[in-house]
Amino acid sequence: MSLRSLMAASLFAFALVACGGGEKKPPTVGEAKGFATVCDKANEGKRVAVDGYLRLPDQLNPKIGPVLRLYPTTEFSGQPVGVSTVIGGQPNQIGFIPKEYTDKDLKVNMTNGQVAGFGTKVKVSGDVYYPLVGQEFPCALSNPLVELAN
Repeated sequence: MSLRSLMAASLFAFALVACGGGEKKPPTVGEAKGFATVCDKANEGKRVAVDGYLRLPDQLNPKIGPVLRLYPTTEFSGQPVGVSTVIGGQPNQIGFIPKEYTDKDLKVNMTNGQVAGFGTKVKVSGDVYYPLVGQEFPCALSNPLVELAN
């Protein structure tokens, strides 16, 4: 194998790992946190769980997939927590979203096989990360596990 081929293969492997192309861990239950403290810097990279109500964003970004908004109440006011999701039919994924959509189009496939729609109180566990500046949410949760809240 030539040096050029070896370097290209190494760069490709690095890009796959950096972009999450490696094996994804199944989502697990996180440590319960209050909504007001979930975005504390001490939680960065940790697996947390928080209760709230999911809502679709005003606009979908097809490059990064849908990032749902999690609010503490059905008033949907204040700063939400982002929830990085994937469109699909598996647990912890959201159903297909039409090009023109409303809140009623939100359908979250929960871990237990049920579907949570808009206005359903859920508990979302995820890994805390801080998105780029300029987002409407101070932190977000990746690799979500979605359950009905108590």
